[in-house]
Amino acid sequence: EKGMPNAVIAHAPDGIFDIEELKRRAAAWSGLIGLDLAKDVTSGQSSVWRETPWVWDEGFGEQTDPSMHVVAIDYGVKRNILRLLAGLGAKVTVVPANTGAEDILAMRPDGIFLSNGPGDPEATGDYAVPVIQDLLKTDIPVFGICLGHQMLALALGGKTAKMHQGH
Repeated sequence: EKGMPNAVIAHAPDGIFDIEELKRRAAAWSGLIGLDLAKDVTSGQSSVWRETPWVWDEGFGEQTDPSMHVVAIDYGVKRNILRLLAGLGAKVTVVPANTGAEDILAMRPDGIFLSNGPGDPEATGDYAVPVIQDLLKTDIPVFGICLGHQMLALALGGKTAKMHQGH
């Protein structure tokens, strides 16, 4: 009924914690509103992802014969999502969150994936939404998950709101 509680993760080698200080820090946390955390977790450079999903008795595979090219804009992408795209036959090029539309389009993708990631979509959207809007002017499919999907909504004129019980 009160939404998600604030918390603090703490470590003390001696096992002694100032519980009142930890409670104060948890209570003082302002939340995710206005925080662009994608800039802190995005990849630092473009790369091609080839690893495919894990298979029993074989381990992870490698995409060697792609049938399509997907550019994944990394706002904090989970590696398993990249594995799944590669496993579906995609050459996956991962680019940093602040990559411009012109650079993405120069890669000649068949699709553009807006990844998941942490933070407030409106804060990340300050630089991501104009890029997404430019990408939407093309005939290339654009799709997203989590934060990427929220920013796609913002790029199309929608609004986002933090849900009471988290995301």
